[in-house]
Amino acid sequence: MKLRHYFFTFFAAFFGAMLIAGCLNEDNRIPPNCYDGILNNGEERIDCGGEFCEECDHCTNGIYEPDRLETWVDCGGECGPCPQSANGIQDGDETGIDCGGSAGGCELLCDDGLLNGNEDQIDCEDDIANQDEACPHCPTCVDGEMNGSEVGIDCGGDCAACCSSGNCTNGIIDGNEFWTDCGGRTCPDCADTLKWKVGGETEYCPSTLLDAAMAHVPATDGTPPGELRVTLAAGTLMGTITIIMTEPAVGWMANQTFTADETNVTEYSITYSDAEGNNYSTGSTGGDGVIKLIKYATINIPASTTDGCNKPAGDYYFYRVIFSGTLVDALDDTSNINIESGFWQFTFKP
Repeated sequence: MKLRHYFFTFFAAFFGAMLIAGCLNEDNRIPPNCYDGILNNGEERIDCGGEFCEECDHCTNGIYEPDRLETWVDCGGECGPCPQSANGIQDGDETGIDCGGSAGGCELLCDDGLLNGNEDQIDCEDDIANQDEACPHCPTCVDGEMNGSEVGIDCGGDCAACCSSGNCTNGIIDGNEFWTDCGGRTCPDCADTLKWKVGGETEYCPSTLLDAAMAHVPATDGTPPGELRVTLAAGTLMGTITIIMTEPAVGWMANQTFTADETNVTEYSITYSDAEGNNYSTGSTGGDGVIKLIKYATINIPASTTDGCNKPAGDYYFYRVIFSGTLVDALDDTSNINIESGFWQFTFKP
């Protein structure tokens, strides 16, 4: 009985010692896989960093750490002197910080996370026109785009105030926007859009406007009303659709409804030519349709560049239209197609 007790005590002590030896403690706190030459165990780099392994050498980690007295990436202080081509200053025959001349092209530094080369901000430049080897534009107040903290093109946020009270990023129509967050004096132009269905089955959604100029002839005193004639492409396999709207004597206004039929074909009409060359129109006998101008807006952008209106100067016209109708073949009045759910939106600038 006593012998069995001795054996039990021995084995318990042995396995206890093995368990203690396998635990992490002050004398044994780094696991073996911190020396296995593999990036694992949550390491930042192979066999260093993370929760379990020793800290990586800051002089070889590719990170600029001035709090460790580095004067540039992995050099300076206790890391040793920086080479001329990587010291964070423009010297020698360099044309930019650490680039140009014998140091190599400045464009090679456009994605290193450092303020170097010809950059005005990290990895980007404010004025590409004045740089010979340029990184991408920074989100700035001079790039002609709405980016960064801006709420309009190059205005609002960290830039000068916009010339409109609207906010082009808030998802509502405000200020003098033509539609939600688009158009007006400060927002990007609204996207040109055309959609319609034929017979409730096929939806056409072209990406190309055939008549890019969109012949817009505003009415003037002493002349007939202006005409809006637009030819739009539905793709080579779908044909084209043309919408004609003649400006009424009262001018364009929102929520105007026009009847498109054979009795006023020269004023308001919808025509469609399919890929086989068949022509259908509301102007053919028996044809009829409706064109409703949901919204019409026009605005002038002044030439001044100091008032927060940073879009190209000129007059802008905005049209948002829905349309539908029965279009009859011009040669065979027994053949027709039904246009449904027609929607058309565009911004026109002469």
